[in-house]
Amino acid sequence: MDGAVFSTDQKARVDDLYARYAETICDGDLEAWPDFFIEDCRYHVRPRGNHERGQLLGPIYSESRGALVDRVLAIRKSMVYMPRAVCYVVGTIRIVEARDDGLTARSMFSAYHTLETGDSEVLMVGRTFDELVDDDGALKFRERIVVFDTERVPGALVFPV
Repeated sequence: MDGAVFSTDQKARVDDLYARYAETICDGDLEAWPDFFIEDCRYHVRPRGNHERGQLLGPIYSESRGALVDRVLAIRKSMVYMPRAVCYVVGTIRIVEARDDGLTARSMFSAYHTLETGDSEVLMVGRTFDELVDDDGALKFRERIVVFDTERVPGALVFPV
């Protein structure tokens, strides 16, 4: 619905969700990250080419909040990677559609990481396609599809985006 008008309250709630999401990742509070999703959710990260061809293949493919919790546990306890700080920057956020069962929204983003060496580099840039729902008064993701444009993601994609 291009040109659709949404309430100031809807827009403010969406903006707040995206800001808190980015802050959680930047602050390294990964244990809080799954709380941005409802229990029966989808979180996929895939390259643009696969997305445009309708292929689901990508570095992260999760089908529940429990899978997101497992990812956090793996990051904290079993994955081997060079320590880094992540800066997740959300650009344009747009509500595409409002329905009785939730909102469809899109955003543009960039993610950077700074390794222990102090060198910062672009991790990825791209856009998100999101389905948002009200969950007991809190706006949460039902589906978050992260599509990255970066052909080669430097290092491993460790942290969520």
